[in-house]
Amino acid sequence: MKIVLQKSLRVRCVLVEGKVAFAEKRVAEHAAVVWAADRLRAGLEAQTEQLCDASAQGPLLGLSPVVGRRLGRICEELGLLRLEKNRIVQLTNEGERVAASTEPRVFVPQLGAWLLFWSEDPLLPQPLLRVEPGKELSAHEERQAGGARNGEGKRRFEMVPEVIAKTCDERGERPPLELPAAKDGAPIRIVAIERKVQPLGVEGVLSLELSFEPEVAAASLRLQGTLAGKGIDRALPAPSGHDHASVWLSLLRSNGAEDWWNPRSGKLRMSFKALSDDARTSFRLRMPFKTPEIPGLGRFDDTSVDGVPLEPVSAGDAQRWFDWLLALRSERTQWPDVFATNVAELQALFPGFSLRPPIQREFAQGLRGTERPRPAYWNLQAPMDLEGGVA
Repeated sequence: MKIVLQKSLRVRCVLVEGKVAFAEKRVAEHAAVVWAADRLRAGLEAQTEQLCDASAQGPLLGLSPVVGRRLGRICEELGLLRLEKNRIVQLTNEGERVAASTEPRVFVPQLGAWLLFWSEDPLLPQPLLRVEPGKELSAHEERQAGGARNGEGKRRFEMVPEVIAKTCDERGERPPLELPAAKDGAPIRIVAIERKVQPLGVEGVLSLELSFEPEVAAASLRLQGTLAGKGIDRALPAPSGHDHASVWLSLLRSNGAEDWWNPRSGKLRMSFKALSDDARTSFRLRMPFKTPEIPGLGRFDDTSVDGVPLEPVSAGDAQRWFDWLLALRSERTQWPDVFATNVAELQALFPGFSLRPPIQREFAQGLRGTERPRPAYWNLQAPMDLEGGVA
């Protein structure tokens, strides 16, 4: 009984000016930060000139101390360390991350115009979905855009949304942002953005699909759809604290059907009359849910769960259900031994219920009908007549 929940995302886009940092290969900066980390951990002085000093085992041997001072300032500008004059006093969180990595990757800010795509949903690890280079209008283009009568076509600006402002990390104090809808999946860091942004339309539709399966501890979460003309199908970290059992109970609660569920048997109690013929024969039900809301996960689109196991809600329903299935099997010839086998097999489908197995002759009479006898009647009666009326 797999549970699949989907929801459409409301994606927004703004054009901003600011600094966005991307990971680049920077061997010298990486070496400088690793050296500084080792010196500081050992309680030794770490002057930027010592980066070129053999006695300090600096990584820039043979170069002028001026190069060391310049590299130190670059590392400070990149948010990797803090300087007091030319003395390295501390590594930032980002500097510690770079020093601990064997890959010489450093986040380097780029100043420009950027398209930020974002959405708010509790399933997303963070709101920012994608960042792309944007194009700021030239003075001529802006005059053309605003040249319509009565100001129509003039660009509209608004304050930067709070959720976007919160992604800024000028000092590199937080982990890089993993963008769910990024082209290459590479993390970034928003260093700084202007307070005024231009809202733009968004091309594409994105949705989240959250799946739960019985006996599987971890859920599955995927981001799917298109954004800015690019197809997206990416796995995301699934939310913790939710499993198949708890989500299923929340779904039942949203339908007002929580009391129908029997946790001991793992089946849904249903009356015989409420079931379709398919459900009666398969003991399975397809259960629809209208925009269900799961605590902690939000509201989802209409969905349904296939293969919900069923059991009778009462002893009377069990008997009617049993009789109906027995009549259904009587569409074929019922020799007494076949009839007895059918009775035993059907009784096994209703554990916990005391059923009244019918006598074959009486069951046949009950199916005879008032006018023309039903075929099931002859399938039950004829074998007994041929065997001398044995019931």
